[in-house]
Amino acid sequence: MPPDLTRTRTLILQAVLRLGAQATLDAVAAHVGLTKQAVSYQAGILRNLGYLERAATRYAPLVPTDRARLMLGEGLPIYGQIAAGPPTLAEQAPDDFTPSLESLLGMKPGDFLLRVRGDSMTGVGVLDGDYVIVRPTQEVHDGEVAVVLVPGENAATLKRLYHFGPDIILMAENPAIPRMTFPAEEVRVQGKMVGRVGVGVPRVSARWD
Repeated sequence: MPPDLTRTRTLILQAVLRLGAQATLDAVAAHVGLTKQAVSYQAGILRNLGYLERAATRYAPLVPTDRARLMLGEGLPIYGQIAAGPPTLAEQAPDDFTPSLESLLGMKPGDFLLRVRGDSMTGVGVLDGDYVIVRPTQEVHDGEVAVVLVPGENAATLKRLYHFGPDIILMAENPAIPRMTFPAEEVRVQGKMVGRVGVGVPRVSARWD
């Protein structure tokens, strides 16, 4: 948090976000356990710092700015809709907010991101420099894209995995990359890919599960 967001100011902003249209000085004061006068004083500072909108009237509810929402991890502003066909006017004021980037990507507790190096998975849209969302697991079904530690390597690889008798076959999504075959007992699965975030080519993809 920036130094100007003290603990008291942070608590006030959190209360404003929770209370929404009901975030009057009285309601916020009751929520955070401060006097109305103390909240009013801090609200003035928060307005000057750009965390609260200017009050239209003396008794108007406190309204957080986009900066406050982003700073407290309340999500990214969604500015209406934009046409992918005939052009329409893009909205200039946010009408909604994503809960958080993790929620936007559909991540669950325990999921993590890995940055991809190489072009062996371009066939599924995973490019060099992209991030993949990985869900920890030691078991994957045939055809799923897995994060795998292979024998003799001190690093993991991202490949489509198949079971074939006593062996594990790792398939790239690039015809220039040969398949790899290892004894199943020598392969350690660390997780499966459940989504990706494009970096080289801007995009956020659909998820796999």
